[in-house]
Amino acid sequence: MYQYIWDEETGGPLLTTEVSKFSKEPRPVYYKELDILGFDKFWNYPKDDRAPLMWAEANNYIYRGKKVASTKGGALYTPPELILLEEPEPNGQPLQFVDIEGMIKKNSSIMQSLVQDTIKKLYNTYKRYKNRVDLFYVAFSGGKDSIVTLDIVQRALPHDDFIVLFGDTGMEFPDTYDVVDKISSWCSEQKIKFFTSKSELDPSDTWKIIGPPAQKMRWCCSVHKTAPQILLLRKLTENPHFRGMAMMGVRSDESFARSQYDDLNFGTKHKGQYDFYPIFFWNSAELFLYIYKEKLILNEAYKKGNSRAGCLVCPMAAPKNNWFKEKSYAGKVSDCHTTTFFNEIIINNTFAKELSAEKLKEFMDIGVWKSRHNGSKLLYPRITYNEEQKDTDLIITLDSISKDWKEWLKTLGQLNFLSNNLVEIFCDDSKYLLEYNFENNKHEFKVSNLKNSQKERYFISWLKIVLKKSAYCIGCQICEANCPNGYIHMGNKNFYIDDKCTKCKKCYDVDGGCVVAISQLLPKESKMNGTIDQYKNMGIRYSWVVEYFKKKDDFWDNNGLGSEMIKSLKNFLRHAEITEKNKITAFGEKIANLGGESTISWALMLCNLVYTPQFNWWLMNIDLNCQYTQKEFDNMLKDILTANSKKNVLQAFKNIFYTNPILSNKIGFGIVDVEEKGKTTYLKEVCRKSWDDPEPLVILYSLYKFAEKCGDYHQFSLTTLMDDSIERDGVSPTRIFGLDRETMIPLLNGLSANYPNFINASFTLGLDTITLREDKKSEDVLNLL
Repeated sequence: MYQYIWDEETGGPLLTTEVSKFSKEPRPVYYKELDILGFDKFWNYPKDDRAPLMWAEANNYIYRGKKVASTKGGALYTPPELILLEEPEPNGQPLQFVDIEGMIKKNSSIMQSLVQDTIKKLYNTYKRYKNRVDLFYVAFSGGKDSIVTLDIVQRALPHDDFIVLFGDTGMEFPDTYDVVDKISSWCSEQKIKFFTSKSELDPSDTWKIIGPPAQKMRWCCSVHKTAPQILLLRKLTENPHFRGMAMMGVRSDESFARSQYDDLNFGTKHKGQYDFYPIFFWNSAELFLYIYKEKLILNEAYKKGNSRAGCLVCPMAAPKNNWFKEKSYAGKVSDCHTTTFFNEIIINNTFAKELSAEKLKEFMDIGVWKSRHNGSKLLYPRITYNEEQKDTDLIITLDSISKDWKEWLKTLGQLNFLSNNLVEIFCDDSKYLLEYNFENNKHEFKVSNLKNSQKERYFISWLKIVLKKSAYCIGCQICEANCPNGYIHMGNKNFYIDDKCTKCKKCYDVDGGCVVAISQLLPKESKMNGTIDQYKNMGIRYSWVVEYFKKKDDFWDNNGLGSEMIKSLKNFLRHAEITEKNKITAFGEKIANLGGESTISWALMLCNLVYTPQFNWWLMNIDLNCQYTQKEFDNMLKDILTANSKKNVLQAFKNIFYTNPILSNKIGFGIVDVEEKGKTTYLKEVCRKSWDDPEPLVILYSLYKFAEKCGDYHQFSLTTLMDDSIERDGVSPTRIFGLDRETMIPLLNGLSANYPNFINASFTLGLDTITLREDKKSEDVLNLL
């Protein structure tokens, strides 16, 4: 919350009265971290962890107010490079401990005010919501943030009016389990109820059955944390509809994504639940000052250089953090409380098992396994679901059935089982006939005479989800936790769905309909015509496009570009629907009038470009708010391109986004970090962010493009629009621009109010409907600009 400076006298942070806009998240450094990094070869310091010896800000090490060293790089099996900048103490004298008492004393006034304000806000929130929620609970993780949150809560609220809940993933640091044991005992002394939730499935099994989790498929959190917590809370409240308030140690300085939250949210972390973050505006300097002053438990993981206390192996961990975890928690392959255990599962269940020792090291260092989107990187994906379209018939074949398909079918509609292996399904006021046959261990399901209506498309997408669940379900209980009425039962390997099921389809709100299915299925061939190597290594320079719009068709006679540059630019303009046969289109004229330097122009072009191979590949493979190194990017392309084409695509993307301040900084579609060497720039990292200030009419244009590509259906729900697991030819504006539900609702309401002849959106009385006028087209939207 407050800015800080380094105090040479105490060796710690000194808070100022100025509010901080950004924190470097300082953390104390103990001798164990220095040992792990190898500083003991250069510095003299006591091997004693009674107090920290210095502080770290990211990769920089601060001693008595001066930066004395930094680290560079580092990965799972590759140590960070040490860069010594200055002798901490002259003549090799031993380092001094940070003066904890002095540091606390100097910061006492500001910290006292911060703590009092935090307690007051927490108590007022508790009073305001006391009659609105069924229970308050501290979501405890064993890390520094939850330690402080718990202490603040127990000071503010009556001890018998909240509980503490630890979500045991089975993958926590051994040091975290030590903290949990101590906190559990302390809670018992303080008459605070402490509970532990845990999945019935063991991670040693789920990692093998589902496949290692990845950045895009973080099933581990849902299976091993969220679902068990929700189910335990339902049991404690004896209410499947319970409304809880989780008091969590979430802070805005921890990540960009978290900085977009408010300190009180509804449904952000858990559907239908309140989340309150008492220390949301604290920075880590204030956090550690509080821990030292109150003499709270400090997880030993921090003393070993781990900046966060989480899971032993995590797809979201930075490469350098993996090094510290490996040095701290490696061990026997058979010990599930070691990083070695989970790394072995990764190797034995992905194509890494077939790599040479050198390539295997690179695979694990880069974390290739983290970037998978499906079963393509698994060694032996379990393909038990297959579908094919034959004229107007859809045929789905299951090689095996894991859970009773008739039970799952209850979630789809009212059922009437007929003779001759037929079942009538009454869904969304329509009747469908499903034929089923079981022969030679194959389970075949068939829907005939499909007419491709909007209702029918929804039904087919739901049917596919139901049959994927039937084929792959392992009883992970995500669907059980998603059911708002508690009608799905999976506990103790006893699966059934209550006949009172309301067909709300909340159990479908899982990635791909089933985390096991989406993790195992192989990707379908792209419907995009052509290779993603569309612009060779040239890419498209922003300045070329701006110049084109100034000259339009005259540009081709006077441009100063080489022949390869011209080829790339012509491809780009054609893909963006700016030109046709090298002549400017009506769409191109509109963009030219808006100006090539306009954010709206580039956003409109992007709505067209995402239907072409190269931009579509980027959109579907580069996840929001994830950093991809060049090596990770390179590995994502290696299976689909030749070595030369791969280099072209990497260079093209770099040139497209690095030279384009609108697509990168303003829209956030492609943000690249480059390293300059002479006149050459090299790609270091890439990422994608959401569009912070979306133009409503661009969204309207994109909605019409989406509807047209989906076969001219003009009525759908926002929920469906945002469900990227549904197979369709249209690309949703929420996917293109990274927009969440909270951003879309006011946008759609505003469009409905201002342009009722184009769109009507309703979000009242439980309805969730978007209707586009059938007599309008995407080009008509352009006339509104």
